[in-house]
Amino acid sequence: MDRQKITQQRWYDSKTPLEEDGIINISTRTHIQRLKDLFPVQKAKLSLNCGCGRGGQEDIFGPSIGIDISFENIRSLIQRGGQGIVADMEFLPFRDQTFDIVYGFGILHHLSDIKKGVSEAARVLKKGGYIGFGGENNGLCPFVYIMSFVYRNWKIEKGSYRIREGNLRKIFLESGIRDFRISKRGMTIYGLGKTIYQVTSLMERILSRIKPLKMFSGYCYMAGETYQLKKGPHDR
Repeated sequence: MDRQKITQQRWYDSKTPLEEDGIINISTRTHIQRLKDLFPVQKAKLSLNCGCGRGGQEDIFGPSIGIDISFENIRSLIQRGGQGIVADMEFLPFRDQTFDIVYGFGILHHLSDIKKGVSEAARVLKKGGYIGFGGENNGLCPFVYIMSFVYRNWKIEKGSYRIREGNLRKIFLESGIRDFRISKRGMTIYGLGKTIYQVTSLMERILSRIKPLKMFSGYCYMAGETYQLKKGPHDR
């Protein structure tokens, strides 16, 4: 595991869990719904939740297995009744064509190599399976970089600059993903209390009506479908 991931792992293992208040729950529901809006299917036999955290976004497409590099996150997920293992998205410990859906929230910008992570996700997807990621910090949004310092988590968020539409389209296409769709939405800040939430939520409603500003929205949501079989290290 490289130095950046060790830093991330230690940060999450020592992080005090956020209280699940009303605003945090709104954030969770918002990111989930925006991602699901991009999916042509809403249920699957088995899905993989990448960067599952401590739970709250698991099983949104039906039964799932979660992966996370944080031992504490996986321990918490299992205590909640979920299924998960400690693993790195760039080195998934699953056979080719295992899952019907692979998804995650706020995970891609943490990866050392986004292309490798997406390629691994495509490898473990069944042919015709779906892949999607939501709540990714949009690299074109200036608030992303400001909030990283406000939240004091710049050391684990500094990959946000790589989340750009052109870059992601190329990566997903090269990984065997077709019908790639991406949506840039939202400017609401959820984790700094009720007043900040209300003010930024109002700003979001106003600014979302100005089409040229949408490219600077705070979050990216994307989805696509696998269309070709790939041989991996488990199929020899």
